[in-house]
Amino acid sequence: DEVVEVFRDSTEKSALVLDAIEERRIIPYFQPILDVATRKIVAYEVLSRIEVGGEIMRAEEFVEIAEKMGVIHRLDALVIERALAQLNELGHDGYVFINLSPRALVLNEFAKNVRQIVSDSGIPRERIVFEITERDTVKNLSLLERFLAELKLEGFKLAIDDFGSGFSSFHYLRRFPIDYLKIEGDFIANMLNSEKDRTFVTSIRSLARDMGITVVAEYVESAEVLDELVGLEVQRAQGYYVGRPGRDLLPADWQPPA
Repeated sequence: DEVVEVFRDSTEKSALVLDAIEERRIIPYFQPILDVATRKIVAYEVLSRIEVGGEIMRAEEFVEIAEKMGVIHRLDALVIERALAQLNELGHDGYVFINLSPRALVLNEFAKNVRQIVSDSGIPRERIVFEITERDTVKNLSLLERFLAELKLEGFKLAIDDFGSGFSSFHYLRRFPIDYLKIEGDFIANMLNSEKDRTFVTSIRSLARDMGITVVAEYVESAEVLDELVGLEVQRAQGYYVGRPGRDLLPADWQPPA
């Protein structure tokens, strides 16, 4: 009975995801990224949400299903299109971090579509940062390397998400022209209480500094953690203390609470 229930739930969610894509019910949410030194919001990460009967589904509830169904590229394209149009309308002049599935990125049609969406949005390519994660790995790293190199040559910036969560991240860092490195949030959240986690953070920060890469700390959830990042010379911070994901942007003069 439990197995049947799992398959029934999976089938229902698959149909729900397909319907949401067909009906363009993909909603962009925005999470702010803080410059640690100036305490100013300098970027927003775009996150995917689906609206179902007035309720909002978080990305972790449907992204894996979309990947398995082979429609993640359609979902990504929809959220990028809507997010960039909204950010341009709101006058956002900072960076925009966008998650891309490596599996979608190696599809030639998808790469062309993303370029066109960005061009139509009016937002300069230099302010678009594509995040890749090892969650959805690809067998042909050479093909992914070629596509990422082309994006970089065209002016786009690149980031590795959840760095430290697995070994593929190091291969990505070695092979791809990376601009930003986002440290796995668990290390950040625990570094005040765990010397091992703090060592991981300082090591990753040193590695990035030697390679000329900007570091973003995820899961920053308190003033104490943010203050610690200053001493560690981590340049960017993201997390609930900085701001939760939402449909709207923070005011231009926003400052984190004391």
